[in-house]
Amino acid sequence: MKKPPKISRKEQKIADLYRFYLNNGFDHTIDEIATLMKIGRKTFYNRYLNKENSIQMALRYCHNLFVERFSEKTIECNHSIEELLLLMWEFQQFAKYQAVYFQYDWDKLLFYTDETPFRSVIDTIVRKGIRSYQIQEDVDTSDYSDFFYTNMSMYVMYGKKKPAILRYVLFSILNERGVELLNELNLEAFA
Repeated sequence: MKKPPKISRKEQKIADLYRFYLNNGFDHTIDEIATLMKIGRKTFYNRYLNKENSIQMALRYCHNLFVERFSEKTIECNHSIEELLLLMWEFQQFAKYQAVYFQYDWDKLLFYTDETPFRSVIDTIVRKGIRSYQIQEDVDTSDYSDFFYTNMSMYVMYGKKKPAILRYVLFSILNERGVELLNELNLEAFA
């Protein structure tokens, strides 16, 4: 059995903070956070500087967990189209199981800024699809990333779990080979 990697004390404190916000939300004063985390107010300031910085630290941790989990799962994917569908699925799971982070990100438009790893994940998959002749070569990855994120956010926000929406998000960038690959997949499993 594989041992989990050792994490530093600093990383553990950020993981604890991440779990605190995941379980309790962001609407707490520093005193409430410190009390619920069983640390002193001064310790909170020493570790996290202020509330806004603590939230940013927890969000970065959350985003990195998302990308790490997704990256591990892509090993099983056969092509870029499947990776994009997996990304849609994982995004849906993120919104469901980490709703407090998804809502905060959505309200503040943070999940998709250039500082988060999500945009680079989409760009990487699309570029890989272009190189493997599954995605049209003239696709602007930046524009498509915006399109992807916006549509997927709406998809999970409004719960319209229909394969047609997945097809819509993908179809505009696929070439003939990409369409063939998409048609071979069971979209119902991803919806």
